[in-house]
Amino acid sequence: MQQFRISFDGAFYKIVEDEDAAILLFEGMPISAACVEHGSHKDPHECPHTEKLLKKIFS
Repeated sequence: MQQFRISFDGAFYKIVEDEDAAILLFEGMPISAACVEHGSHKDPHECPHTEKLLKKIFS
């Protein structure tokens, strides 16, 4: 089982996080992210920590 948690679940937005990263989803699409090593990312695909979390979410 993949380990992540949903810290906010609104009508259009959702924040999903694990121990290394957090991702903001708008209607299911990642629009922003942050990780413990690099900080904020405008593009969630530019960091290995956020990529790992995206794989957990969408697998």
